Amino acid sequence: MTDLRYAFRLLRSKPLFTIGIVSTLTLGIGASTAIFSVVDTVMLKPLPFHDPDRLVWVAERNDKLNLPTFSASALNYLSWKEQQPSTLEALGGVRGLSFVLTGSGDAEQLTGAGITASLVPLLGVPPVRGRAFTDGEDRPGGEAVAMITEGLWRRDFGGDNAITNRRIVLNGVSSQIVGVLPDAIGRLLGAEVAVPIAIDPAQERRLNHVMTVVGRLRAGVTVDQAQSEMDAIARRDGVTYPEIKDWGIRLVTFYRWIVGDQLRMSLVVLFGAVASLLLIACANVANLLLGRAASREQEMAVRAAIGASQARLFRQLLIESLSLSVVGGLLGIALAVASVRLCNAELPQGLLPVPSIEINAPALLFACGVTLVAGLLFGIVPAWSMARRPAHGALKQASRSTVGGARAVLKRVLVAAELALATMLLVGAGLLGQTLVRLQHVTLGFEPDHLLTFQLSPPMGRYPLDGKAQLFYRSLVERLRAAPGVTEAAVSSGMPMGQGNYTRTPMAATSGGAVPVGTTIPIDWRIVSPGFFHLMRIPILRGRTFTDADGPNGQDIVVVSRAMARDFWGDADPVGHFIRRVGDGKELMVVGVVGDVRNNSLDTEIPSMYYASARRVWPLMDIVVRTPGDPASVVASVRQAVRSIDPELPISTVRTEEDWVSASAAQPRLNAVLMTSFACAALLVAAVGVYSVLAYSVAQRTREMGVRLALGSSPGGVVRLILREGMTVGLLGIGVGVLGASALGRVLGDLVYGVPVHDPTTFVVVSATLTLVAFAACVLPARRASRVDPLTALRSD
Repeated sequence: MTDLRYAFRLLRSKPLFTIGIVSTLTLGIGASTAIFSVVDTVMLKPLPFHDPDRLVWVAERNDKLNLPTFSASALNYLSWKEQQPSTLEALGGVRGLSFVLTGSGDAEQLTGAGITASLVPLLGVPPVRGRAFTDGEDRPGGEAVAMITEGLWRRDFGGDNAITNRRIVLNGVSSQIVGVLPDAIGRLLGAEVAVPIAIDPAQERRLNHVMTVVGRLRAGVTVDQAQSEMDAIARRDGVTYPEIKDWGIRLVTFYRWIVGDQLRMSLVVLFGAVASLLLIACANVANLLLGRAASREQEMAVRAAIGASQARLFRQLLIESLSLSVVGGLLGIALAVASVRLCNAELPQGLLPVPSIEINAPALLFACGVTLVAGLLFGIVPAWSMARRPAHGALKQASRSTVGGARAVLKRVLVAAELALATMLLVGAGLLGQTLVRLQHVTLGFEPDHLLTFQLSPPMGRYPLDGKAQLFYRSLVERLRAAPGVTEAAVSSGMPMGQGNYTRTPMAATSGGAVPVGTTIPIDWRIVSPGFFHLMRIPILRGRTFTDADGPNGQDIVVVSRAMARDFWGDADPVGHFIRRVGDGKELMVVGVVGDVRNNSLDTEIPSMYYASARRVWPLMDIVVRTPGDPASVVASVRQAVRSIDPELPISTVRTEEDWVSASAAQPRLNAVLMTSFACAALLVAAVGVYSVLAYSVAQRTREMGVRLALGSSPGGVVRLILREGMTVGLLGIGVGVLGASALGRVLGDLVYGVPVHDPTTFVVVSATLTLVAFAACVLPARRASRVDPLTALRSD
């Protein structure tokens, strides 16, 4: 306690020194704790299912079509179940649906899912209330029952404990609520309400990939063992059903499915960046303490001379270091809490596979551990250096300056390490920053400004998909075009960058193409209404687009993108040619070619084609309107137009198209912002480190500078000496950092777009910037050395 009181008294006597160290540690510990909280919540925390390591996503794959993972068909799922794989304990399936909830207040559109009765028991998480579905309920003609998620139960039903006695109306069908699903299952399903899936083999096609299938491995079975068995099943099914001979099965662990490769790599890179920042902070603090050690040599010598042991001195100095670390750690935890709250408020929904980030017990333990390790890391070397210095040598030396020695070498090594790490961070920040700039300036293929989008899911009981739904959407588009503030309106099964219904289907060339007849290519496709291309400002390159005359009794027609036309027909005009849809064998005539659109993400451009909404629609469709001003100003008009047709039909997912585009860049934006923040902080701390080392060196070499000036050396010569000393250390650190950044380029390969990982411009600009920063940090100590008064310096000896 005496040592502790003395340490705090000493730190209060040097407020600027203390503030500098504590601020550096707060930044390093706070940033590392915040990022660790994200890593722990997303990557380290066990998935909220029973024995999650045994859960797998049973995906289909097609190597010829370059589809490593794809949804499963309902008929294939039934085939797998019938063959009862010995390595899998159970199989379950999910199919996306959409519901309109009525009968409990205002109509509400809900995300939904059809699930097999085996799914909830397979996941091993019991319902919060009630029960799961039974085997008899997931058969065609089964009883109308439903399960709602815990969030919906609390939000719309007030957490009513008697919820299993209530009935709700879903898409016009009265259903009995039998249970409440945990939110963890709701997030996995992407749904707020679930109903039993009813697979009718007579209504399904084997190549209609509409299901997500999950399985549970038997105890002691590895993924590779299960994969071998499922490969054998796929081969047998390929012989029995020749149309799927090119399709296989791929098992993916739940962890790799839910925490995607790119997200996992982003978090690893960011955690590495913040760890580098923490190391730079520790190195800088160690340098500051080493510099301060020179002014305390006499104090330590006197203590040793009157009986203090090396262990006693070491303890005192280490307690001072740990005191600084503890204060920095406490402030760092506060900074981490504030940062996590900001992330939860600002991060787009769906960016992370968890509802929110938490500062939990592991994060606090991490912060405490980092605080302790940091205190020891930057405190042991200075404390050991001072405690073991002979007392008689320090007293004899008195004010005589010292040059060189192990301490000076260590300080230079620490500064070089700081600059090396800062170089690596700045190169990473530069590459990710260029990625963000390129994504923001990528050619979208459409104009997203002044567009408002929303979704509708008319109940199929009242709006069957075989005709009445198309008439509803045609009438709605007419009403919307007449609404105040709306200039154009259209319908699509999926907006660019948005949610909705769209998929990739293998299409085969039939004639006159650039690929052999029968060759299949997976094509991204959507359903759109007449006027969609004009509204979106997608250019029409050849032929025509859709009209209201393209009804269900006409020819099956499609409009294709320029990339699809090029892939199938090369430079030839595709209008009038046919392609065949793999699965049902239906031939489709191309009537037009439109410009390429970034439909799914900013960094990929996939060949696309479009169907006419007059011939088919999905149960859930997107509506888009163009306005002359702020799209948000027409929300009321849009709602009124929908209510004028059906007062019980709610709209959902109301967003501007610019919001969708912005959200698609959220991951690279987060990577770039965080990496740039860490890099700038590292640059600042490293610059302070260079300055402190040179300032310390000049202070220690005052007598030497005086002698040099007294013997005729010019002030300019002294400046060049100090600059040469500082820049040698600086350039060495920068050079090592450039080599390190080159070696780590492959780590960033999956995170950058439009820029090579060894981009010479980035490396040159970063090296030049750091060189200028190091030079600027050297100038002030060098000028101070050149102004030393020779008489004063010599007299001080």
